[in-house]
Formats: sequence, C-alpha cells, structure tokens
Amino acid sequence: MSMDYDVNQQRESSRSYVVTLLLAFLFGGFGIHRFYTGYIVIGVIQLLTAGGFGLWALIDLISLALNKFVDVDGNELNDYNPGCGLIVLALIIVSFIIGGITSVLSMVSMH
Repeated sequence: MSMDYDVNQQRESSRSYVVTLLLAFLFGGFGIHRFYTGYIVIGVIQLLTAGGFGLWALIDLISLALNKFVDVDGNELNDYNPGCGLIVLALIIVSFIIGGITSVLSMVSMH
C-alpha cells in the first residue's frame, strides 16, 4: 500500500483568507484577526496595545496581503485571493501618500 504524502506540502486552514484580511483591515488595531486565526494570546496583546500602536497591525496586514500569514497550526489560510491582497496593498500605499501630502501641506500652511 503506497501513500502519496509530500512532507513539504502545506495544509490549508479552515479559516478564510478573505475574512482574515477584512478583519485585519477593519479591526487590526483590536487584534480580531488574530483571535479568528487562533492566536488568542497575541490577540489579547494587540487588543491591549491598539495593534502594537498600529505598527503590528500594519505588519500583519501587509503579510496577509502578500499571503505570508498562517493560522495558529501553521496552515495557509483557505481560498487565497491575490486580487484582495493587491487592493489592500494599494489602499495602504495610497493612505501613506495622502498622509504624507497632508502633513506637508499642514506644515506649509503653518508658516
């Protein structure tokens, strides 16, 4: 009896990629996406620190958009959608650009 089992094969999680991405985008500062993917302790820490003062939440969001985020068991999230990831990356980039322009304009208007 032969078993076709690839040791390097990544198992797929029962948790949805799109749901995790949306939770991270909308509620990343509360760590809700961490609770959803099984990281309860990290979720509590993110909840208490506002997503690691926003930085941790941003890193999680970028890693999700690039499909580098796994669930607590080390499994890839179910139904990866690269289009959603690209949209989120574009929103992050546009937000930083608008934030930078706004801060420059507010400094110029002060003088």
